[in-house]
Amino acid sequence: MAVDRVKATILSDWGFRAWITSVLGISLVFAMQAYYQSLIGPLSNVLPAAAAAAAFGSALLCFLRYGHGVHRRFELVWFFFSLGTGLWVVAEVTWALYYFVFQVAVPYPSIADFFYIGGYFPIMAGLVLYLETFSVAMTRGRLVASLVAIGVSVTMALVFVVPVEASSSPTFLKALTDLAYPILDLALLSLTILALAIFIAGSIESWWLLFGVGSVLYVIGDEFFLYQYAAGSYYNGSLDDLIFILGYLTFAFAFYVHRRVL
Repeated sequence: MAVDRVKATILSDWGFRAWITSVLGISLVFAMQAYYQSLIGPLSNVLPAAAAAAAFGSALLCFLRYGHGVHRRFELVWFFFSLGTGLWVVAEVTWALYYFVFQVAVPYPSIADFFYIGGYFPIMAGLVLYLETFSVAMTRGRLVASLVAIGVSVTMALVFVVPVEASSSPTFLKALTDLAYPILDLALLSLTILALAIFIAGSIESWWLLFGVGSVLYVIGDEFFLYQYAAGSYYNGSLDDLIFILGYLTFAFAFYVHRRVL
């Protein structure tokens, strides 16, 4: 019953209305892009940076709330989440600078990838610290289910994504980034699955479910971009850009929900 009350509170909250309005509004902008084709390119470079900034700001508010208590571990968790999302903001801004200033439509690989890749490590460090704190709640059944889900994810990546990415003749730098993203995506997804296995049906289930959705969207965005880039079908304003934006917005709302429930 307590979990149901938490969910009811969240759904009636202004933060939920702001999040769902943003998600639906931005999705409509991308769906209607045929009517303003000259604008969708610039919009698809501005909106991801703004959405990433929302995720960073929301994580930073958590750090300011939890970062000065007696629990040093949680201070580090929110420091890492803030650092990771902050690096993704820098990555999105760098990508946008390539587009607007240097007239490079698709800067891959580029300096932006240094920050995209760099953001994974503090995010995963925060996840590991959070998981370690509550690892005693992991049952054998939940662990098995998690490992099965992780195995399915790895298999799908190896079967459907990696062969397409490897089909081109990349430079050393591109080969390195093409390899780094799937490895990091699978690591992030695996940690998220383990977290969900621990916290599902618990009092903080809501924020972990949202964090999981954000992680899955981010991973899909990464792999879909690599797939499109290898196939030569990526363009600014594609569905992939929308997926990244929705991922950032969901991270922002997840962190907001954490502040509401704890």
